[in-house]
Amino acid sequence: MICTFLSTMVVGIFMLQVWLTDRRHAAAGYWCLSMWVGSLCTLLFALRPAGFPMLTVGFGNALAALAYALMWSGFRVFDRRPVYPLVVLAGPALWCLGYLFVPQISGDVNNRIILSSAIITTYSLWMGVDIWRGRSGETLPTRSMSAVFFLSHGVIYSLRIPMAFLSPAALGSGTAYSAWFAVFSLELFAHTILAAVAMLVLIKERGEALYRQASRTDALTGIANRGSFLDDMQARLAGRAEGTLMIFDLDRFKAINDTYGHAAGDAVLKHFSAGLSHRLEEGMLFSRFGGEEFALFAPRYAIGRAEAFAEALRHEVAAMSVVFEDREIGVSVSIGLADVATFGSDFDRLHSAADGALYAAKEAGRNRVMRATPATALAGLAERMRAPATLATGVAITG
Repeated sequence: MICTFLSTMVVGIFMLQVWLTDRRHAAAGYWCLSMWVGSLCTLLFALRPAGFPMLTVGFGNALAALAYALMWSGFRVFDRRPVYPLVVLAGPALWCLGYLFVPQISGDVNNRIILSSAIITTYSLWMGVDIWRGRSGETLPTRSMSAVFFLSHGVIYSLRIPMAFLSPAALGSGTAYSAWFAVFSLELFAHTILAAVAMLVLIKERGEALYRQASRTDALTGIANRGSFLDDMQARLAGRAEGTLMIFDLDRFKAINDTYGHAAGDAVLKHFSAGLSHRLEEGMLFSRFGGEEFALFAPRYAIGRAEAFAEALRHEVAAMSVVFEDREIGVSVSIGLADVATFGSDFDRLHSAADGALYAAKEAGRNRVMRATPATALAGLAERMRAPATLATGVAITG
């Protein structure tokens, strides 16, 4: 009991530090309360030989139930699920009612073991199930192990119930004495340590996951950034014989910034990316490549199907109405397409071809879709190579 008290106090202090450092870690607040309530509970258990059963037994077990309820609440908050106050209070209330009003429970240590074990088992199994369910929304390395740990603890703790029938514990110095009760108490101590480690590690892994996500996300639009897109494309293109890369460029975007201001330009970018994100199908990659340029890879689309899809997107963009500070801003987009079947699965070649088709769409009057052909790809490449050469010649002459 002394070891459990000290360990829960130390973990409670660490949890408080985590919560005070970043109040967004609301789960750490619940877990901190859980540990401190558990510390008081174990202190009261340790004082049972001194007497005062209403305090050390009655109130102590109510605190044990509350500690598990708060721990359950922390995992619910961690996974952004609702916390039900009635569920939090149900365990402590059930214990209090049984201990205060049922003589068979207050007067028999084994009946008390059965009731407290049923309450703690329920909370433990519920925690394990909730943690396991959370894998579908967020994959953290320690999540599955934590779920198995809480589920196994619930199963092990439930074995106290049949043991209280098969081999009743004796009462001595205000608490239960038996070989099996000592073993379960040791398991409870180990569970307290491992639960604390699991909580701290999950908070750490959540922070790392959010950092990785932020590094792969465009801060303005919330979609994937260029680096993320390039990393994912390498995996998608490996050995693929079908798929189409689409490069989008908002027409006359500089004029929007000059006329309405950069805040309006940001609103257009966010509106455009949100509109296209709703049209994405499973497996598609969509990112902001930089400035007003976006990229979309449709892995199962041949060029004909991709062209029809791009045309539908172009019409939707042309029909967009972006209202900023009571002013309506018209938007259109030019799209260049290049398919894997024609240009292969090398990204640089595929991107160069799609970029050449986009350049051709701009030259042809904007607000249109152009598919790349080997001829247009070469023409676009030659045009882009000629521009730097012309600039360099101009610098040499003026210099």
